[in-house]
Amino acid sequence: MNITLIGLDLAKNVIQICGVNQAGKAVFNRSVTRHKVLELLSQYPQVPIAMEACSGSNYWGRALQQRGHQVMLLPPQHVKPFVKGNKNDRNDAFAICEAARRPNMTFVPPRTLEQTDISLVHRLRERRIGERTRLINQLRGLLNEYGIVLAGGKETLKQAMPLLLEDAK
Repeated sequence: MNITLIGLDLAKNVIQICGVNQAGKAVFNRSVTRHKVLELLSQYPQVPIAMEACSGSNYWGRALQQRGHQVMLLPPQHVKPFVKGNKNDRNDAFAICEAARRPNMTFVPPRTLEQTDISLVHRLRERRIGERTRLINQLRGLLNEYGIVLAGGKETLKQAMPLLLEDAK
């Protein structure tokens, strides 16, 4: 087997693996459960591995880089034009190989563990701020049902709450 590139179509439980030769012809295209992926890939030469930049791709990218592979993450919108036929895992894995072979293709570097941690903290913070804003707006709406109108913002509500609770007694 003269494999020059491997494409992975990532999914929750089963990952489709497609290997192509120099001419871009599929040498193999098979599905593997996620816990057998690294074992299977260790049987092949250390060739570049391409996958869509999606949920889980940074984990797989780091794991494969640690094993000596060059990892190429492609934005999904760059892969879509290369899907031929019906959308399925086999066709997607081959399309990833096709897209990765293009000379002017743009790749995204896999995030380091530190970058992933920072991104996680930012997402949690944004979610907390959004939840707080929704709760404040809901409370303002409920108070409006009792004829109590408050201006927007958390500080206004924070200052008004002790007075409102005192009046409730």
